[in-house]
Amino acid sequence: MTRLTETLSEMFERESQQVRFVLEAAENADPNFIPYEGMRSLLDLANHVAQIPTLDFKFYTKELETFEEVNEWEKKLARSNIHESLTVFDEGVDNLLTYIKGLSDEQILEKNLKAFYEQGSDKNWAHYLPEITTHLAMHKMQVWMYLKLEGQPVSMWTYYGVSR
Repeated sequence: MTRLTETLSEMFERESQQVRFVLEAAENADPNFIPYEGMRSLLDLANHVAQIPTLDFKFYTKELETFEEVNEWEKKLARSNIHESLTVFDEGVDNLLTYIKGLSDEQILEKNLKAFYEQGSDKNWAHYLPEITTHLAMHKMQVWMYLKLEGQPVSMWTYYGVSR
């Protein structure tokens, strides 16, 4: 029987692979591209995506307790190009997967997690790992759309991480 931890890890790992593929496609694009006034640049978006595994983990484990602390970590993790942001992404993914895979199914269901900005009771990794996965998926689509709007040669194959 497959453990809950394995199932959730596989889902996160697959989405992370697809995100990485789209970020790699962005390496050839103009990092300063902004689709419309008021939006962030491609590089700023790539940095945000690359930071999700690390920052979301820190949110939910209550390591970050204020928006100021979040801003400090965002600056610490920001890179000057998309290629370098991939290292931040890879490290965050590896650290999160190592942590999650080390949990038992009982531990993944323990309600001892909550981001500082959330109301209500604590939740568990069975709740938050899918949250992190969908957070990545949403921003993967944004990066992909930036690339389409800039005229980069991306397709749905790119979006789903398929080499052609």
